[in-house]
Amino acid sequence: MFKFFDLSDDDVFKPETFRLDARAFWEKRRTASKPYVFDLRSPEDYEAGHLPGAQNLPVEQFENSIYQMPFSGDILIYGSENGEALTAGEILYDNGFDTFWFTEGFETLYRPEGSWLVVTDEALKVLRDRLTEEEAKAVRIEVESGSPLKGSYAVAYVPDGESVDDLIGFEVQGTPFVAVREAVPFLEGTEIFINGEDELEIQNPNLSAKELSGSIEEQVQTLLDDQINPMVAGHGGMVSLRGIEEGKVYLEFGGGCQGCGMIDVTLKQGVEVMLKDHIPDLVGVFDVTDHAEGENPYYQPSSK
Repeated sequence: MFKFFDLSDDDVFKPETFRLDARAFWEKRRTASKPYVFDLRSPEDYEAGHLPGAQNLPVEQFENSIYQMPFSGDILIYGSENGEALTAGEILYDNGFDTFWFTEGFETLYRPEGSWLVVTDEALKVLRDRLTEEEAKAVRIEVESGSPLKGSYAVAYVPDGESVDDLIGFEVQGTPFVAVREAVPFLEGTEIFINGEDELEIQNPNLSAKELSGSIEEQVQTLLDDQINPMVAGHGGMVSLRGIEEGKVYLEFGGGCQGCGMIDVTLKQGVEVMLKDHIPDLVGVFDVTDHAEGENPYYQPSSK
């Protein structure tokens, strides 16, 4: 949140108040109601790999781009190990922001920790038994991510003869687990337990994708909330449902999406594909935003 207050000589930036270790950073990203993640590294490093949904804002441009920071929500920033995050944190503080956190070192976020997972004793026994039964050497956590902050989770087992050299490995109470690097942003807070039907279940209370249910309007809104808006939020955008008629979905693009020259690509290759994949009954998806701020910017539902 942005607060208006005078900064005096006595009001000194205290980095320890805002610095998070890797696990705490993941937890904050998972539990924040509106996380905004900024990657302070160079565009080249960003393209080589970055957190899902993170927006690239090199530290050299940070101070001049302070206007891009959201006035509400939680700002999360990370850089390499050259002090970029500390510098950006001080800039945020000096400009009146107080709900931001930073971690120093992109690669430190991927250092494996068994504490990422919460596995009940009963579930752990089942996993160990299955490793023995299947002659496997590790439990593999699989995450199929539909958006930067939502994924579908599954458990698999790595056969003894299969290499795990390219995987992230860690242990939970002596039991080996592995995951691909791309799954790491979705692991912290993941729970493995035996459900009410005596079956092994894996989920993340904040990051698991919801099952679609209800009317078509409700299903579209769920996809907007859980998958589409987290993707465009990294660029300061948002998508709102304006109406559905005869299988046609009418959307309004706001924030950084309004007036964007790439909006047709975002709509046709991103939003429409995702909505139709999940809801096959949809006929089409249409942008009804007035990107030039005209007098009649939005779709008006018919009166019938």
